[in-house]
Amino acid sequence: MDCIDTYFQPAPNDVILVGDRGVEPNEVREWMAILFSLVRDIQVTFLKALDVDNWASVFMRINCTSRVNGAKVEVFQQIMLRQQDGRLAESYPQFDLLRFFEQLGQLPDDAYPLLMAGNKLT
Repeated sequence: MDCIDTYFQPAPNDVILVGDRGVEPNEVREWMAILFSLVRDIQVTFLKALDVDNWASVFMRINCTSRVNGAKVEVFQQIMLRQQDGRLAESYPQFDLLRFFEQLGQLPDDAYPLLMAGNKLT
């Protein structure tokens, strides 16, 4: 996790695509720590990658194993990022958190349709 800082050179908020929505290195470290505490044997497969000028967009499948019960977990993530001087200046990840937590048993299997129907999960 120490290498995360070497990949980032965050741009100031006034020059990034979506104001205060960019991802900072400390957020990546925090997310990775949470992810590693919940799952192991993480395998990432790039399903589609697009590269235009200094922008890239990647759609990926992440396979891993629950640390709690050994269940196999498969989720998807899409990330759009911009690089500057060989480092990440902006990063906009979208991770399928509902499916992730459903597969870990921390949400009911049908959480998405329940929430879309206006139900509250308690």
